[in-house]
Amino acid sequence: MNGQGLIKGLGITFKHFFQKEITEQYPDVMPQLAPRFRGCLQFEFEKCIACGICVNSCPNNVLSFETEKDENSKKKKLLSYTIDFQHCMFCNLCAEGCPKQCIYFDHNFELSSFKREDIKMVYLRPAEMDMREEESTNGQEQQESKEQKQIDAMQKALQKNPGKVLSKILEQEEDIIILSELMQSDEKTAGKIAELMVKDKEKAAKVAAGFVNKAKKNRAKTETAGEGGDAND
Repeated sequence: MNGQGLIKGLGITFKHFFQKEITEQYPDVMPQLAPRFRGCLQFEFEKCIACGICVNSCPNNVLSFETEKDENSKKKKLLSYTIDFQHCMFCNLCAEGCPKQCIYFDHNFELSSFKREDIKMVYLRPAEMDMREEESTNGQEQQESKEQKQIDAMQKALQKNPGKVLSKILEQEEDIIILSELMQSDEKTAGKIAELMVKDKEKAAKVAAGFVNKAKKNRAKTETAGEGGDAND
């Protein structure tokens, strides 16, 4: 505003104008590059989620990738990622838009090559990624299977001796009896309580108290309605 930007810019210009000239001894000595210098565009395959934001952000269609649908997770699976430096103008729009910071510029500026096809960089899916994902999937399936067995065992215990099991999450004997009756009449309620007692006992206590309070309110309404009918008679 009011020429302040121009004055500031001229100040920087004059500052560098009177500095001593520096001769770079490249290629014998690598130059000192600014921290935000944009050299070679790099890509980290394992971080990428194949969202396509970088491809859509690029004005020169420098970037492209191939995906397939994962049969296990039903999600997109990245197969390859290509960077064609022939048309890159180093605008940094791709890196700014990436939500996972998997694409960025480093300080490597020596990108010349004898063949045009060597300018293009193609990243292929590492084989170890599939191995790790398969191990993770198997481990998750085993955990889910183990958890389901625990839930089934909890349901059997609730059917066999509900008072003893429910005493772990309810203190009042009256509340335990009410919830036991609810569970006998509604399988969904029994399944919900059994699942929560395995996964989160504190939450199970809150949900159980909610079921009991609701049942008490319904009983109170029924009794009030009954008393009103008797009075009318």
